[in-house]
Amino acid sequence: MIHISSFVSSFRAYRRDNFPWLVLAMAGGFWLVGMLIQIWRLESLSATYDQALFLQELWSTARGHFFESSLSSELSAAVRLHDALPSVDYLHLGQHPNVLTLLGAPLVALLGRWALPLIQVGLLALAGLVLWRMAVVRLPRSLAIRLTAAYYLSGTVIGPAIENFHDFCWLPLLGFLVVDGLLKQGWRQVMFCSCLMLLVREDSGLTLFSLGLWATVRRPGARLMGVVLMTISFVYVTAMTGWIQPQFDDSVSDRFVQEKFGHLMQGRSGGTLSLLWIMLSHPFRLLEALLSPPLATLGFLLAPALPLAFIPLISIDVALMVSVPLFVALVSQGMSALSVTLRYVMVFVPGLFAGAMLWWQAHPKFWSRVWFHRFWTGCIALGLVITLVSNPYRSLSALVPDSFQPWVHVPPSAMLKRAGVAHRAARLIPDNASVSADVPLLPLLAEREVALRFPNHVEYSNRQGEVRSVEWVLAFLDYYRPFMPLFRQETSRWRSINKGLSKLMEEGRYGVVNCADGLVVLRNGVDSSPDAQRCLDALLAVEPEK
Repeated sequence: MIHISSFVSSFRAYRRDNFPWLVLAMAGGFWLVGMLIQIWRLESLSATYDQALFLQELWSTARGHFFESSLSSELSAAVRLHDALPSVDYLHLGQHPNVLTLLGAPLVALLGRWALPLIQVGLLALAGLVLWRMAVVRLPRSLAIRLTAAYYLSGTVIGPAIENFHDFCWLPLLGFLVVDGLLKQGWRQVMFCSCLMLLVREDSGLTLFSLGLWATVRRPGARLMGVVLMTISFVYVTAMTGWIQPQFDDSVSDRFVQEKFGHLMQGRSGGTLSLLWIMLSHPFRLLEALLSPPLATLGFLLAPALPLAFIPLISIDVALMVSVPLFVALVSQGMSALSVTLRYVMVFVPGLFAGAMLWWQAHPKFWSRVWFHRFWTGCIALGLVITLVSNPYRSLSALVPDSFQPWVHVPPSAMLKRAGVAHRAARLIPDNASVSADVPLLPLLAEREVALRFPNHVEYSNRQGEVRSVEWVLAFLDYYRPFMPLFRQETSRWRSINKGLSKLMEEGRYGVVNCADGLVVLRNGVDSSPDAQRCLDALLAVEPEK
């Protein structure tokens, strides 16, 4: 009994000294709400392509086929730019060497599609606890709690937590641990976590380089380690993108560089080193890319700083810690480059919050000003409202309309009804059958060797290089109909699916085996059911609303 009482007392002291109930409640609340939203996304068909891609990759890895994904193959340079067919044995390694993400493969084998949200939300919740441990030894307890609350309520954390699964979810946890090691001069921790950070994906080296730059400039006792981190990051990124990844795929040079930096390359080809040379040799072109578009750039700088009461805008530590990822984001092009709630902002999270912590450590007296407490509370509340209203990745569409003017909203009951339709159709497909389905259905069907996106592809290359047609095709035409009056992309997808189904019917290779509630199931090499065929003909005859 004495031993038990001593153990209980020690546990309570550890909990009180390390994680007070308020901090644990914030972490637990973040995890619980994030998991509920992710479960709803999966059940309501709100999860999309990337969710299916990573699920298939980890499912394949659990069966000994590391990095393999036919869905990833559809995004490769060979398929998208050179009209090759997707292949079963394509390695996602050619696009992103997400070695660390593969550690989730056993959990996927155990829990299936539910493993991915558990990993993603769990890692981000755990990162907040590491931030608390760093802050509480350097700041007043109330200030450390406020900083931790800002993390869990920030759009730069909430947005990526509730969208499709992504490999960036490791970065806050590992980034905080690297900073913690540098502050304590714990070199083993720094090197171990830095190596893990590089295994997240190739561009995580940009974040690590910035942390090394900060240590070199701002931490006299860690300057040598900072130089080491910058060196290994630069060598890793250039070697991985310039030599290793091109052995598997040309996506880095032919696709990623052109999609993100085509305005700088201006028709030239090449990879990372070629891009660096063009930036150095064309400074005015680079300056224009950094500043444009001006309003979006300004918003991109202000939004992540809002939950931290704009402290990052005046912090040298923050500026150094996010310098390289911020530079890359500002010179990139495309809608996702300056989004403040998509997964790409994860690269800023370690620098934003650790840098803000260091600013407060250097200015502790500022916390005594009562008016600032209220101002910071208002900033956190405003940032949270903006995040929820923006409906990141349409994860909150059950509560937040997709559009207020015109009014576009699918109520939860309708979402559950269409989910039931999709699940009934998915149960018709054998577990080992090859399938092509449109995007909302893919997360239900990705745990198989061959899964493709319809109408993009119904043919693929098997392991012997032979061309094969998928056995099953699924298309949910009525899924897109509520959004078509507003979203051109949804109308375009509806038209493409309509055209793809019409083509398959004309070719006569597939028969309609089921058609109900706007979802069509085709099978290769069978005759159509008369009732199902009439249902499909009626669906194809309907014109989209203008």
